[in-house]
Order: sequence, then C-alpha cells, then structure tokens
Amino acid sequence: MDNDEAGRRGQQKKFHVAVGEKIAYVEIISLQNKICAVELPGLEPIFITRIRDKNNKSCWVSIPQGNDALASIIGNYIDQQVYSKMK
Repeated sequence: MDNDEAGRRGQQKKFHVAVGEKIAYVEIISLQNKICAVELPGLEPIFITRIRDKNNKSCWVSIPQGNDALASIIGNYIDQQVYSKMK
C-alpha cells in the first residue's frame, strides 16, 4: 500500500519537512482530526493540530503551546502536500 492509499484509509503517514537548515520528522496521527506528531532535532517532540482562531480562521498550533511558528510551517506543508492530494 502506498502512502496516498494509506492516507485515504486513515492510517498513519510519516514524512519529513525542511525547517530552515533542520529536518522535522512528522507523523500524521489522525487525518480526520488533523493531529500530527513532530520531532525536530534539539527540541522536545510536540503535537500540532489545526484549529479555528477567534476570527474563525483556520490555523495550526502546537501542543504544548510555544511552537506555533513551527506548527504553522509544518501545517502549511501538510495542507499543500497531503490534504490537497486527497481531494
């Protein structure tokens, strides 16, 4: 089963994203709920998820809070590369 088929079936998907000069290792935990685990060398692992802000605009945030800039970079990559292919 290829990664696209695994993604459509809701199974976990792993990939990496360049963040500056480092590589973030990302694992989609839930496609439906948009929850991902992220590991970046030198940082504690985090989860990122997509929410709606106070203006009802969707955005990516980190759990625990404090790495929202990283969540935004990786989340935008996920939106463009993963979710766009599912449509």
